[in-house]
Amino acid sequence: MTRLLSLCLLLLSASVARAADPGPSLDVRGADGERIPTLVLEPEGGATNPPVALLLHGLTRRKEDWLSAEGPTHGGVLKDTLLRAGYRVYLLDARLHGERANPEARPGKLAKLAHQGEPARYVKMISDTLRDAHAVLTTVLAKGQPPRVLVAGYSMGAQVALLLAAHEPRVTQLVTMVPPHIDPSMEEIAPSRHMAKVQQDWLLLTANQDDFAPVADSRALFEAAPSRRKLHKTFDSGHALPREYLEEVRRWLEEDRRESGSKRDKASAR
Repeated sequence: MTRLLSLCLLLLSASVARAADPGPSLDVRGADGERIPTLVLEPEGGATNPPVALLLHGLTRRKEDWLSAEGPTHGGVLKDTLLRAGYRVYLLDARLHGERANPEARPGKLAKLAHQGEPARYVKMISDTLRDAHAVLTTVLAKGQPPRVLVAGYSMGAQVALLLAAHEPRVTQLVTMVPPHIDPSMEEIAPSRHMAKVQQDWLLLTANQDDFAPVADSRALFEAAPSRRKLHKTFDSGHALPREYLEEVRRWLEEDRRESGSKRDKASAR
């Protein structure tokens, strides 16, 4: 839990990304009826059934991180890469973040309580965010299955992305950046408890100086997943990855698209 609290303090000290040209919103509600603030960004090319990508932000951050090229996420670069590749991109605020912030239940405070042995409210924040992400994805996929369904997340977003992939087989691609170590005792929200169900094509990015997401812990997650196509890359940095991580994501997406296309061509020729 010490790692979790320190991570929260680190991200709180970072500048908040400024929104730039947000797209239209998606009208979707969580299982408890709460509105899920979600932006939709349309891809280049105007395809009728484009691949889709759901991007999940980190602890104390907000969906607008994916609209800015600033650190710590540099998410606007990834968003632009996906739009150019033809993905329709969806951005949502986690519970108690962004438009959903609540001064009576700040994420930092919940992390502190978890560190002090009272994890219930932190667990609820993550589990509610997971259910919200699933609700958004269910709404997006209601009209049919796109050729690719990507879920990507940074830090806490990577934690949620792993959990979502474990429970949603319609997800085909998974990209996770520095998923934080979560004590396995928090079984509902600890990725280590769910990795046996992660079968998607997966790119995992970690850092060798990251106290919040130690490489050894991330490697254990990686090895536990039965994904047939997966790649683990480690950077010489701390929890805030260098901007170059985005080039690794771009290359992986291109290779994954080529391999998926080759598989479809072979299946059609049979």
